[in-house]
Amino acid sequence: MNDKVIISICGAAGAGKSTLAKKLAEAIGFDMACRVPVDYFLKSYSQEPYDEYMNTPFKFDWELLKKVISAPIGSRCETPDFDFNKLVRKSKTGGIQFTLRRYVILDSMPCPFADHLFRLDAPEDLRISRIKERDKRDKTNSYRNWQKMEITAKELISDKYKFDLVLSGFDEPEVNAAKIIDYLQIH
Repeated sequence: MNDKVIISICGAAGAGKSTLAKKLAEAIGFDMACRVPVDYFLKSYSQEPYDEYMNTPFKFDWELLKKVISAPIGSRCETPDFDFNKLVRKSKTGGIQFTLRRYVILDSMPCPFADHLFRLDAPEDLRISRIKERDKRDKTNSYRNWQKMEITAKELISDKYKFDLVLSGFDEPEVNAAKIIDYLQIH
């Protein structure tokens, strides 16, 4: 994948990762950048005791993501089809379609094979408000998984990851996109 630049925008649920990823792709230009919504690559709930499952971080199918974005630039690709209410993958395809570009922008937890990691921080009350708004708009019930989302988010503030930039969720997405572009131009 050395012909692509993999950018991972990370943050707790509701921090604004998807909005920032969309604005960054737009700012770079859709002919040069694509957004891949990595939540569709979540690993399914596999019928272990529900309490046990809810007390562990979400896991992602990084191998499948890597396989999908390994296709040549210009390839039409798609995410898996994922049921966010039941937390299960319906199939390995059938989700969101995208065209691979030189800059592949992922919105998720830190991707292990990303070239750049950026973290977006926002306070809990703002994030809860955004999750509830999204649930209402998309007719989902993600907020019921808040406990698991917060356990997942705690990994972000551990010493496990080194972020290129830490951005504020209070800043407009266009401002944060410009900060990332400035960073990329220097590095």
